[in-house]
Amino acid sequence: MNNQKKINELNKSLGKLSKSLEDLKTNDKEESESVGKNNYKGFSHAFRIVSELFANVVVGAFIGWGLDYFFHTKPIFLIIFLILGLISGIYTSYKSAINWQK
Repeated sequence: MNNQKKINELNKSLGKLSKSLEDLKTNDKEESESVGKNNYKGFSHAFRIVSELFANVVVGAFIGWGLDYFFHTKPIFLIIFLILGLISGIYTSYKSAINWQK
């Protein structure tokens, strides 16, 4: 009778253990699925920041090239507006990164 009681206790313990293992497996699956969905969450923000930087540099370059073409100067306006576009792009990207953190 004492052995039967021990066997019953072992069966209960094994049942609890297998239930705990199933719960852990279920939680791991849910976490892995949620990680997979949020894997590229910051990619859109990074792409936006890089595209703002690139756009500002390109616009500055085109303005400088246009002024050089209009005034028949060598690339002085191109260099000036390229630098201004770069500074503007860095500032805009910085502001976007700060706003994204909030």
